[in-house]
Amino acid sequence: MSEISSPLEHSNLIIPSKEYSSNTSGAVSPEPEPEFHFNYHFTSKINGYYSTNIQDLLEKWGIKHHSYIKRFIYEEYFDPQTTDESTFLKTLFNNPFFRKECLVQHQNTWCEMKGPVDTVIYKRLSCQVTSLDFFDRLYNHDILRPSGAIIKSFPIYINSFPVTDKLRQIFLLSQSSNYDLFNNDDRNEFIFHVLQSVCLGGDICQFEDEINKYFEVVKSIYRDLICVQRNTSTGNLMVQSYVYKINNLQGTLLSPPLFPISESNDESIDNVPSNNFCYVTVDPVKRWVNVWYHAACEYFC
Repeated sequence: MSEISSPLEHSNLIIPSKEYSSNTSGAVSPEPEPEFHFNYHFTSKINGYYSTNIQDLLEKWGIKHHSYIKRFIYEEYFDPQTTDESTFLKTLFNNPFFRKECLVQHQNTWCEMKGPVDTVIYKRLSCQVTSLDFFDRLYNHDILRPSGAIIKSFPIYINSFPVTDKLRQIFLLSQSSNYDLFNNDDRNEFIFHVLQSVCLGGDICQFEDEINKYFEVVKSIYRDLICVQRNTSTGNLMVQSYVYKINNLQGTLLSPPLFPISESNDESIDNVPSNNFCYVTVDPVKRWVNVWYHAACEYFC
């Protein structure tokens, strides 16, 4: 398998230590949280996701017309170890430029959210994987044939999703003999979520019989959303991004909701019974925020 690398190579990113200021009594107090400001990065190109080939595949899988990737830029320093990520995300979702660009699906149309977001229900994901070798185990456990063909299974339905092969069993069927092939840490990897998202598809999905097209799209989207740098001293690839899976937004006056199908408020539960999702990735090097959103009101797969 090939590496998922960035065309740019940099030295190690050096994260500055937390700064403190002295008050009049001589005691040391932490600097106040920065007030984040986001602007839509309209000049930035998201070349992989919006390429003709990838868009054609997303249309085949029923994702294209209910999904987008948008990019924003911010100026303030952000590091989850020193900054409240909840405040960062809440400020993003309340930002007027975000609201104008990141519309949500409601009654089969795109709508702008109105009203303040009081709480963001989210889960922090890992993004340490830099190679599609992560999925090599699929070839060794009768899920994929050496040619890349996906091995079929007796069809069953889980909620609205047809499970007709052993690959989808990995995502949806906890009783599958191969479900534990990916443990909880593996399933918390962003690249696992990307593969699951494209494999499950949208409202009307024409599934692939082979894995290669799915891997092609996963690689393109991962490159668009994740900042991967090469350590010039060791030659190793290093992921610098932070990734958040947004499960829900809460606000007394917030309307319409983030997703048109009611989702769980538990950040530990994935968005089933639909393949509706929202991922936020933060590139602390370029100070970019990427938002990948997909939602459909009904699923007919």
